Amino acid sequence: MKAFLLSFLLVSLVLQTPKALAQAAPQIQVQVDDDTVGAGEVVRVEMSATSGDAMPTDPQLGSTPGFAVRGQSASPTQTHLNINGNRSDRYTLTVAWSLQAQRVGMFAVGPPSVVVGGVRYAGRTLTLRVVPAGQAPPRRAQPPPVQSPFSFSPFDPWKGLLQPPDFDDQKPAAPQAVTTDPKLSLDAARGAVYFLHATVDKAAAAVGEQVTFSVYEYIDAGATNLEVDDEDVHDAQAADFVKHPLLREDQEAQLAGYANVGGHVWVVKLVRRWALFPLHAGDLTIGPMSVSLLRPRTAGGAKRTTETLRVRVTEPPLAGRPPGYALGDVGRFALTAQVSPREVEQGGAIAVHVELSGRGNVPSAVAAPVREGVEWLAPELHEQLGATGHDAFGGKRTFDFVVRLHRSGAVDLGEIGLPYWDPDQRRYDVARVPLGTVRVAAAATPAGSSEQAAEQLPGLPPARDTLEGLRPARSHADDSPLFWILGVGLWPSALGAAVVGRAAGVRVSRTLRSRRVSSAAELRGRVAAARAACEGGDGRTADAAIARALEAAAVAYAGVSVRDAVGDEVVERLAGAGVGRDAAFSVAELLRECSAARFAPDAADVVAARDRWNRAQRAMREIERRG
Repeated sequence: MKAFLLSFLLVSLVLQTPKALAQAAPQIQVQVDDDTVGAGEVVRVEMSATSGDAMPTDPQLGSTPGFAVRGQSASPTQTHLNINGNRSDRYTLTVAWSLQAQRVGMFAVGPPSVVVGGVRYAGRTLTLRVVPAGQAPPRRAQPPPVQSPFSFSPFDPWKGLLQPPDFDDQKPAAPQAVTTDPKLSLDAARGAVYFLHATVDKAAAAVGEQVTFSVYEYIDAGATNLEVDDEDVHDAQAADFVKHPLLREDQEAQLAGYANVGGHVWVVKLVRRWALFPLHAGDLTIGPMSVSLLRPRTAGGAKRTTETLRVRVTEPPLAGRPPGYALGDVGRFALTAQVSPREVEQGGAIAVHVELSGRGNVPSAVAAPVREGVEWLAPELHEQLGATGHDAFGGKRTFDFVVRLHRSGAVDLGEIGLPYWDPDQRRYDVARVPLGTVRVAAAATPAGSSEQAAEQLPGLPPARDTLEGLRPARSHADDSPLFWILGVGLWPSALGAAVVGRAAGVRVSRTLRSRRVSSAAELRGRVAAARAACEGGDGRTADAAIARALEAAAVAYAGVSVRDAVGDEVVERLAGAGVGRDAAFSVAELLRECSAARFAPDAADVVAARDRWNRAQRAMREIERRG
């Protein structure tokens, strides 16, 4: 009997051991919100470990090459069921890590692991790819959690009954293991729960030098139910700068880190980053950006604004300024050129392709060299400009010239030079590219023929090779008695003509006055139409109305039409009518932006159109004051 009982116990122990071991191994699920991110972006890794024996503890992410851990949060839950005397226990630990990409490459992250019953269990290893900033594909939208159609979970039947109500003023615990960035820390918060903070990378700059403007949003790490009114977001005004965005318009706010503000932890995100290029010298102002909060109720409807910033702008020094330098050409640039063909007949043409590249305020024109017998036609311009790094703007512009050669022989085309101010080196420099020599074959027409002379000196009479006699005396009208008879007898007619002419002059004057009144009335109508369009929701309609209002203002205040003009032609017309060049540049830039927004393939941004309307109103006031 004892041997039988001992055998029975051994068999039972052997049969029960695999089951116990199976229960001790937790179920681990690991997921990441996106496996391809850009440098500097933040990716979220989440691990969920479920065990039927005990609560998983001591979560560890594992190795993180190429990434820096910016935050970690853990959420434990447990469920106990007793159905017909059978008890079922489930212990789940959900852990999320925020990782910021540090460098480009392919990296193996993890594996994440937990401890259950004194044994560490690991999940799967993640493979994450980091690409250069701005080249990552758009983030995939996270699907909402799947719920039972009866709002009931068999694994947690008491969750809906025991969960506390969602009050606005409740705040969960701050994230665990958060490292704050001293560069983001502030002495005091600029608002409760949420506020905005603006910075510039420099307080002084040269005309045309890039000033990087950034706007950060600070979110209380313990805040909940925070909601911003998307319909009441107003970007900062920078009328004295040329503005280029350094972040994609469809890009979500980037996690910049965590900050200690007044002894409290805040989550900091980058929401705006612009490259601003000053248009003139002086103390230039960057206005505040503002948003409105909808929730929590304690702060609903409250405005949050950034600081008003000022930048001291001066011209580059006169000492050492090279000939041909244009104010505003600031950055670091390089020139390359291609000439084809290198052999051509006299009177023929060649193509010269010039590429200007670099970082900064890339110039929109280059000066062609002057050579006898070489005619440069106006170039065709193409550009590829945008963010060239995390906080730099630049790219390239290409100029395709057609050059006619009017003299034979070996023609030296010279070189193209571009003087610029280098703000990093604090000195002037010149980008140069030699164009080389072109062999021009002589034309069949003799060099001394009269046809060639006619081409070189058009409009002159032909040369004379013999002397001519004296010109015969020419009679005059007052030599005839009829002249005096008509002069005395026609004075009554002259008096009548004067009376008629005066009446005609009055009519012409009235017509001119009516035209001026009509142009002013047209301007008022265009302004009203633009204001109404900007209050609507159609960005393309708003941009079209803004362009028409600017054209009407040019006619009403300066007496010139810019409807068929583009770029520098707009500036020249307005400047020729007495409008200041800064105001003329603003009008030209606004017309270009409106045209680009109207015909862009993407949906028009009505918020950006409203910003252009504010700048257009200031430009019209400048035309009225200086025109």
